[in-house]
Amino acid sequence: MNPSATITPCARKSQPGFQVRQTEQQGVTLTNREKEVLLWSARGKSSREIWQTVNCNESGVNYYFCNIRRKFGVSSRWSAVFKALEQGLIQPS
Repeated sequence: MNPSATITPCARKSQPGFQVRQTEQQGVTLTNREKEVLLWSARGKSSREIWQTVNCNESGVNYYFCNIRRKFGVSSRWSAVFKALEQGLIQPS
């Protein structure tokens, strides 16, 4: 664990029980919204459930996931969730 990294509590009351590291590791940088939809996906939520929670449309959620998969170099949401967990970008609280 990087001692200079800070962990902040989830910004929304309805956000899943995960925390986001502010210090990115291994060159992958995600936007706050990308982190948010990734966290919901880690909790098993569908695109429809995510967009209803984060107040954007379903195609917007799918767009964020397209960017996330591209940044991690993976082809599935679960692979992206695994990479984020592996790199310490999200953690179970």
